[in-house]
Amino acid sequence: MSGLGGRPCQLTVCRGCCCGRKKKVPGVDHKAQLARLSAIDDRSGCTVPVRTSKCLGICFQRNVVVVQPSQEGRTAGGRPVWLGGITDEALVEAIDDWIVRGGPGLAPLPDALADHVTSKDAKKPKKRKKAKDTKKAKNTKKERKKAREKSERKARKKAAKGRQGERAGKKKAGKGAKKNR
Repeated sequence: MSGLGGRPCQLTVCRGCCCGRKKKVPGVDHKAQLARLSAIDDRSGCTVPVRTSKCLGICFQRNVVVVQPSQEGRTAGGRPVWLGGITDEALVEAIDDWIVRGGPGLAPLPDALADHVTSKDAKKPKKRKKAKDTKKAKNTKKERKKAREKSERKARKKAAKGRQGERAGKKKAGKGAKKNR
């Protein structure tokens, strides 16, 4: 136990279906990362307990680490902080430094970790809709252009028929005028 206030910070590291897998997160030595996290000492010199979880449920974040506050940090208002995308040694170092300074409730979150904060309720971002220049959209544009051209042709034909009707009406009116003379 820590002489500064009881239980130290604790870490929960996801190592289930996606996190900790070379296939899902290539280029990361997951075993070395877990060993590095297991070697973290808090500000009183106590080793921080690390437990692994099969799945923390936010698989799209990959390599999730939850930092539980120490007893002292909890008393000061600290709550668990969920971090996603912990795939870089610099991020593990930032977690180490934060815990040495006190962790959640006692020390501010390092800037390096700010973009990695997530939650157990995080929702996978929706895929962005494809740009309008997709094949289907192009077909739609072509179809609209054809429809517009077709309606313009119809309008021109109708206008031409109208002009022919006017001419025919004038001719008839002209013939009738000649007869009346």
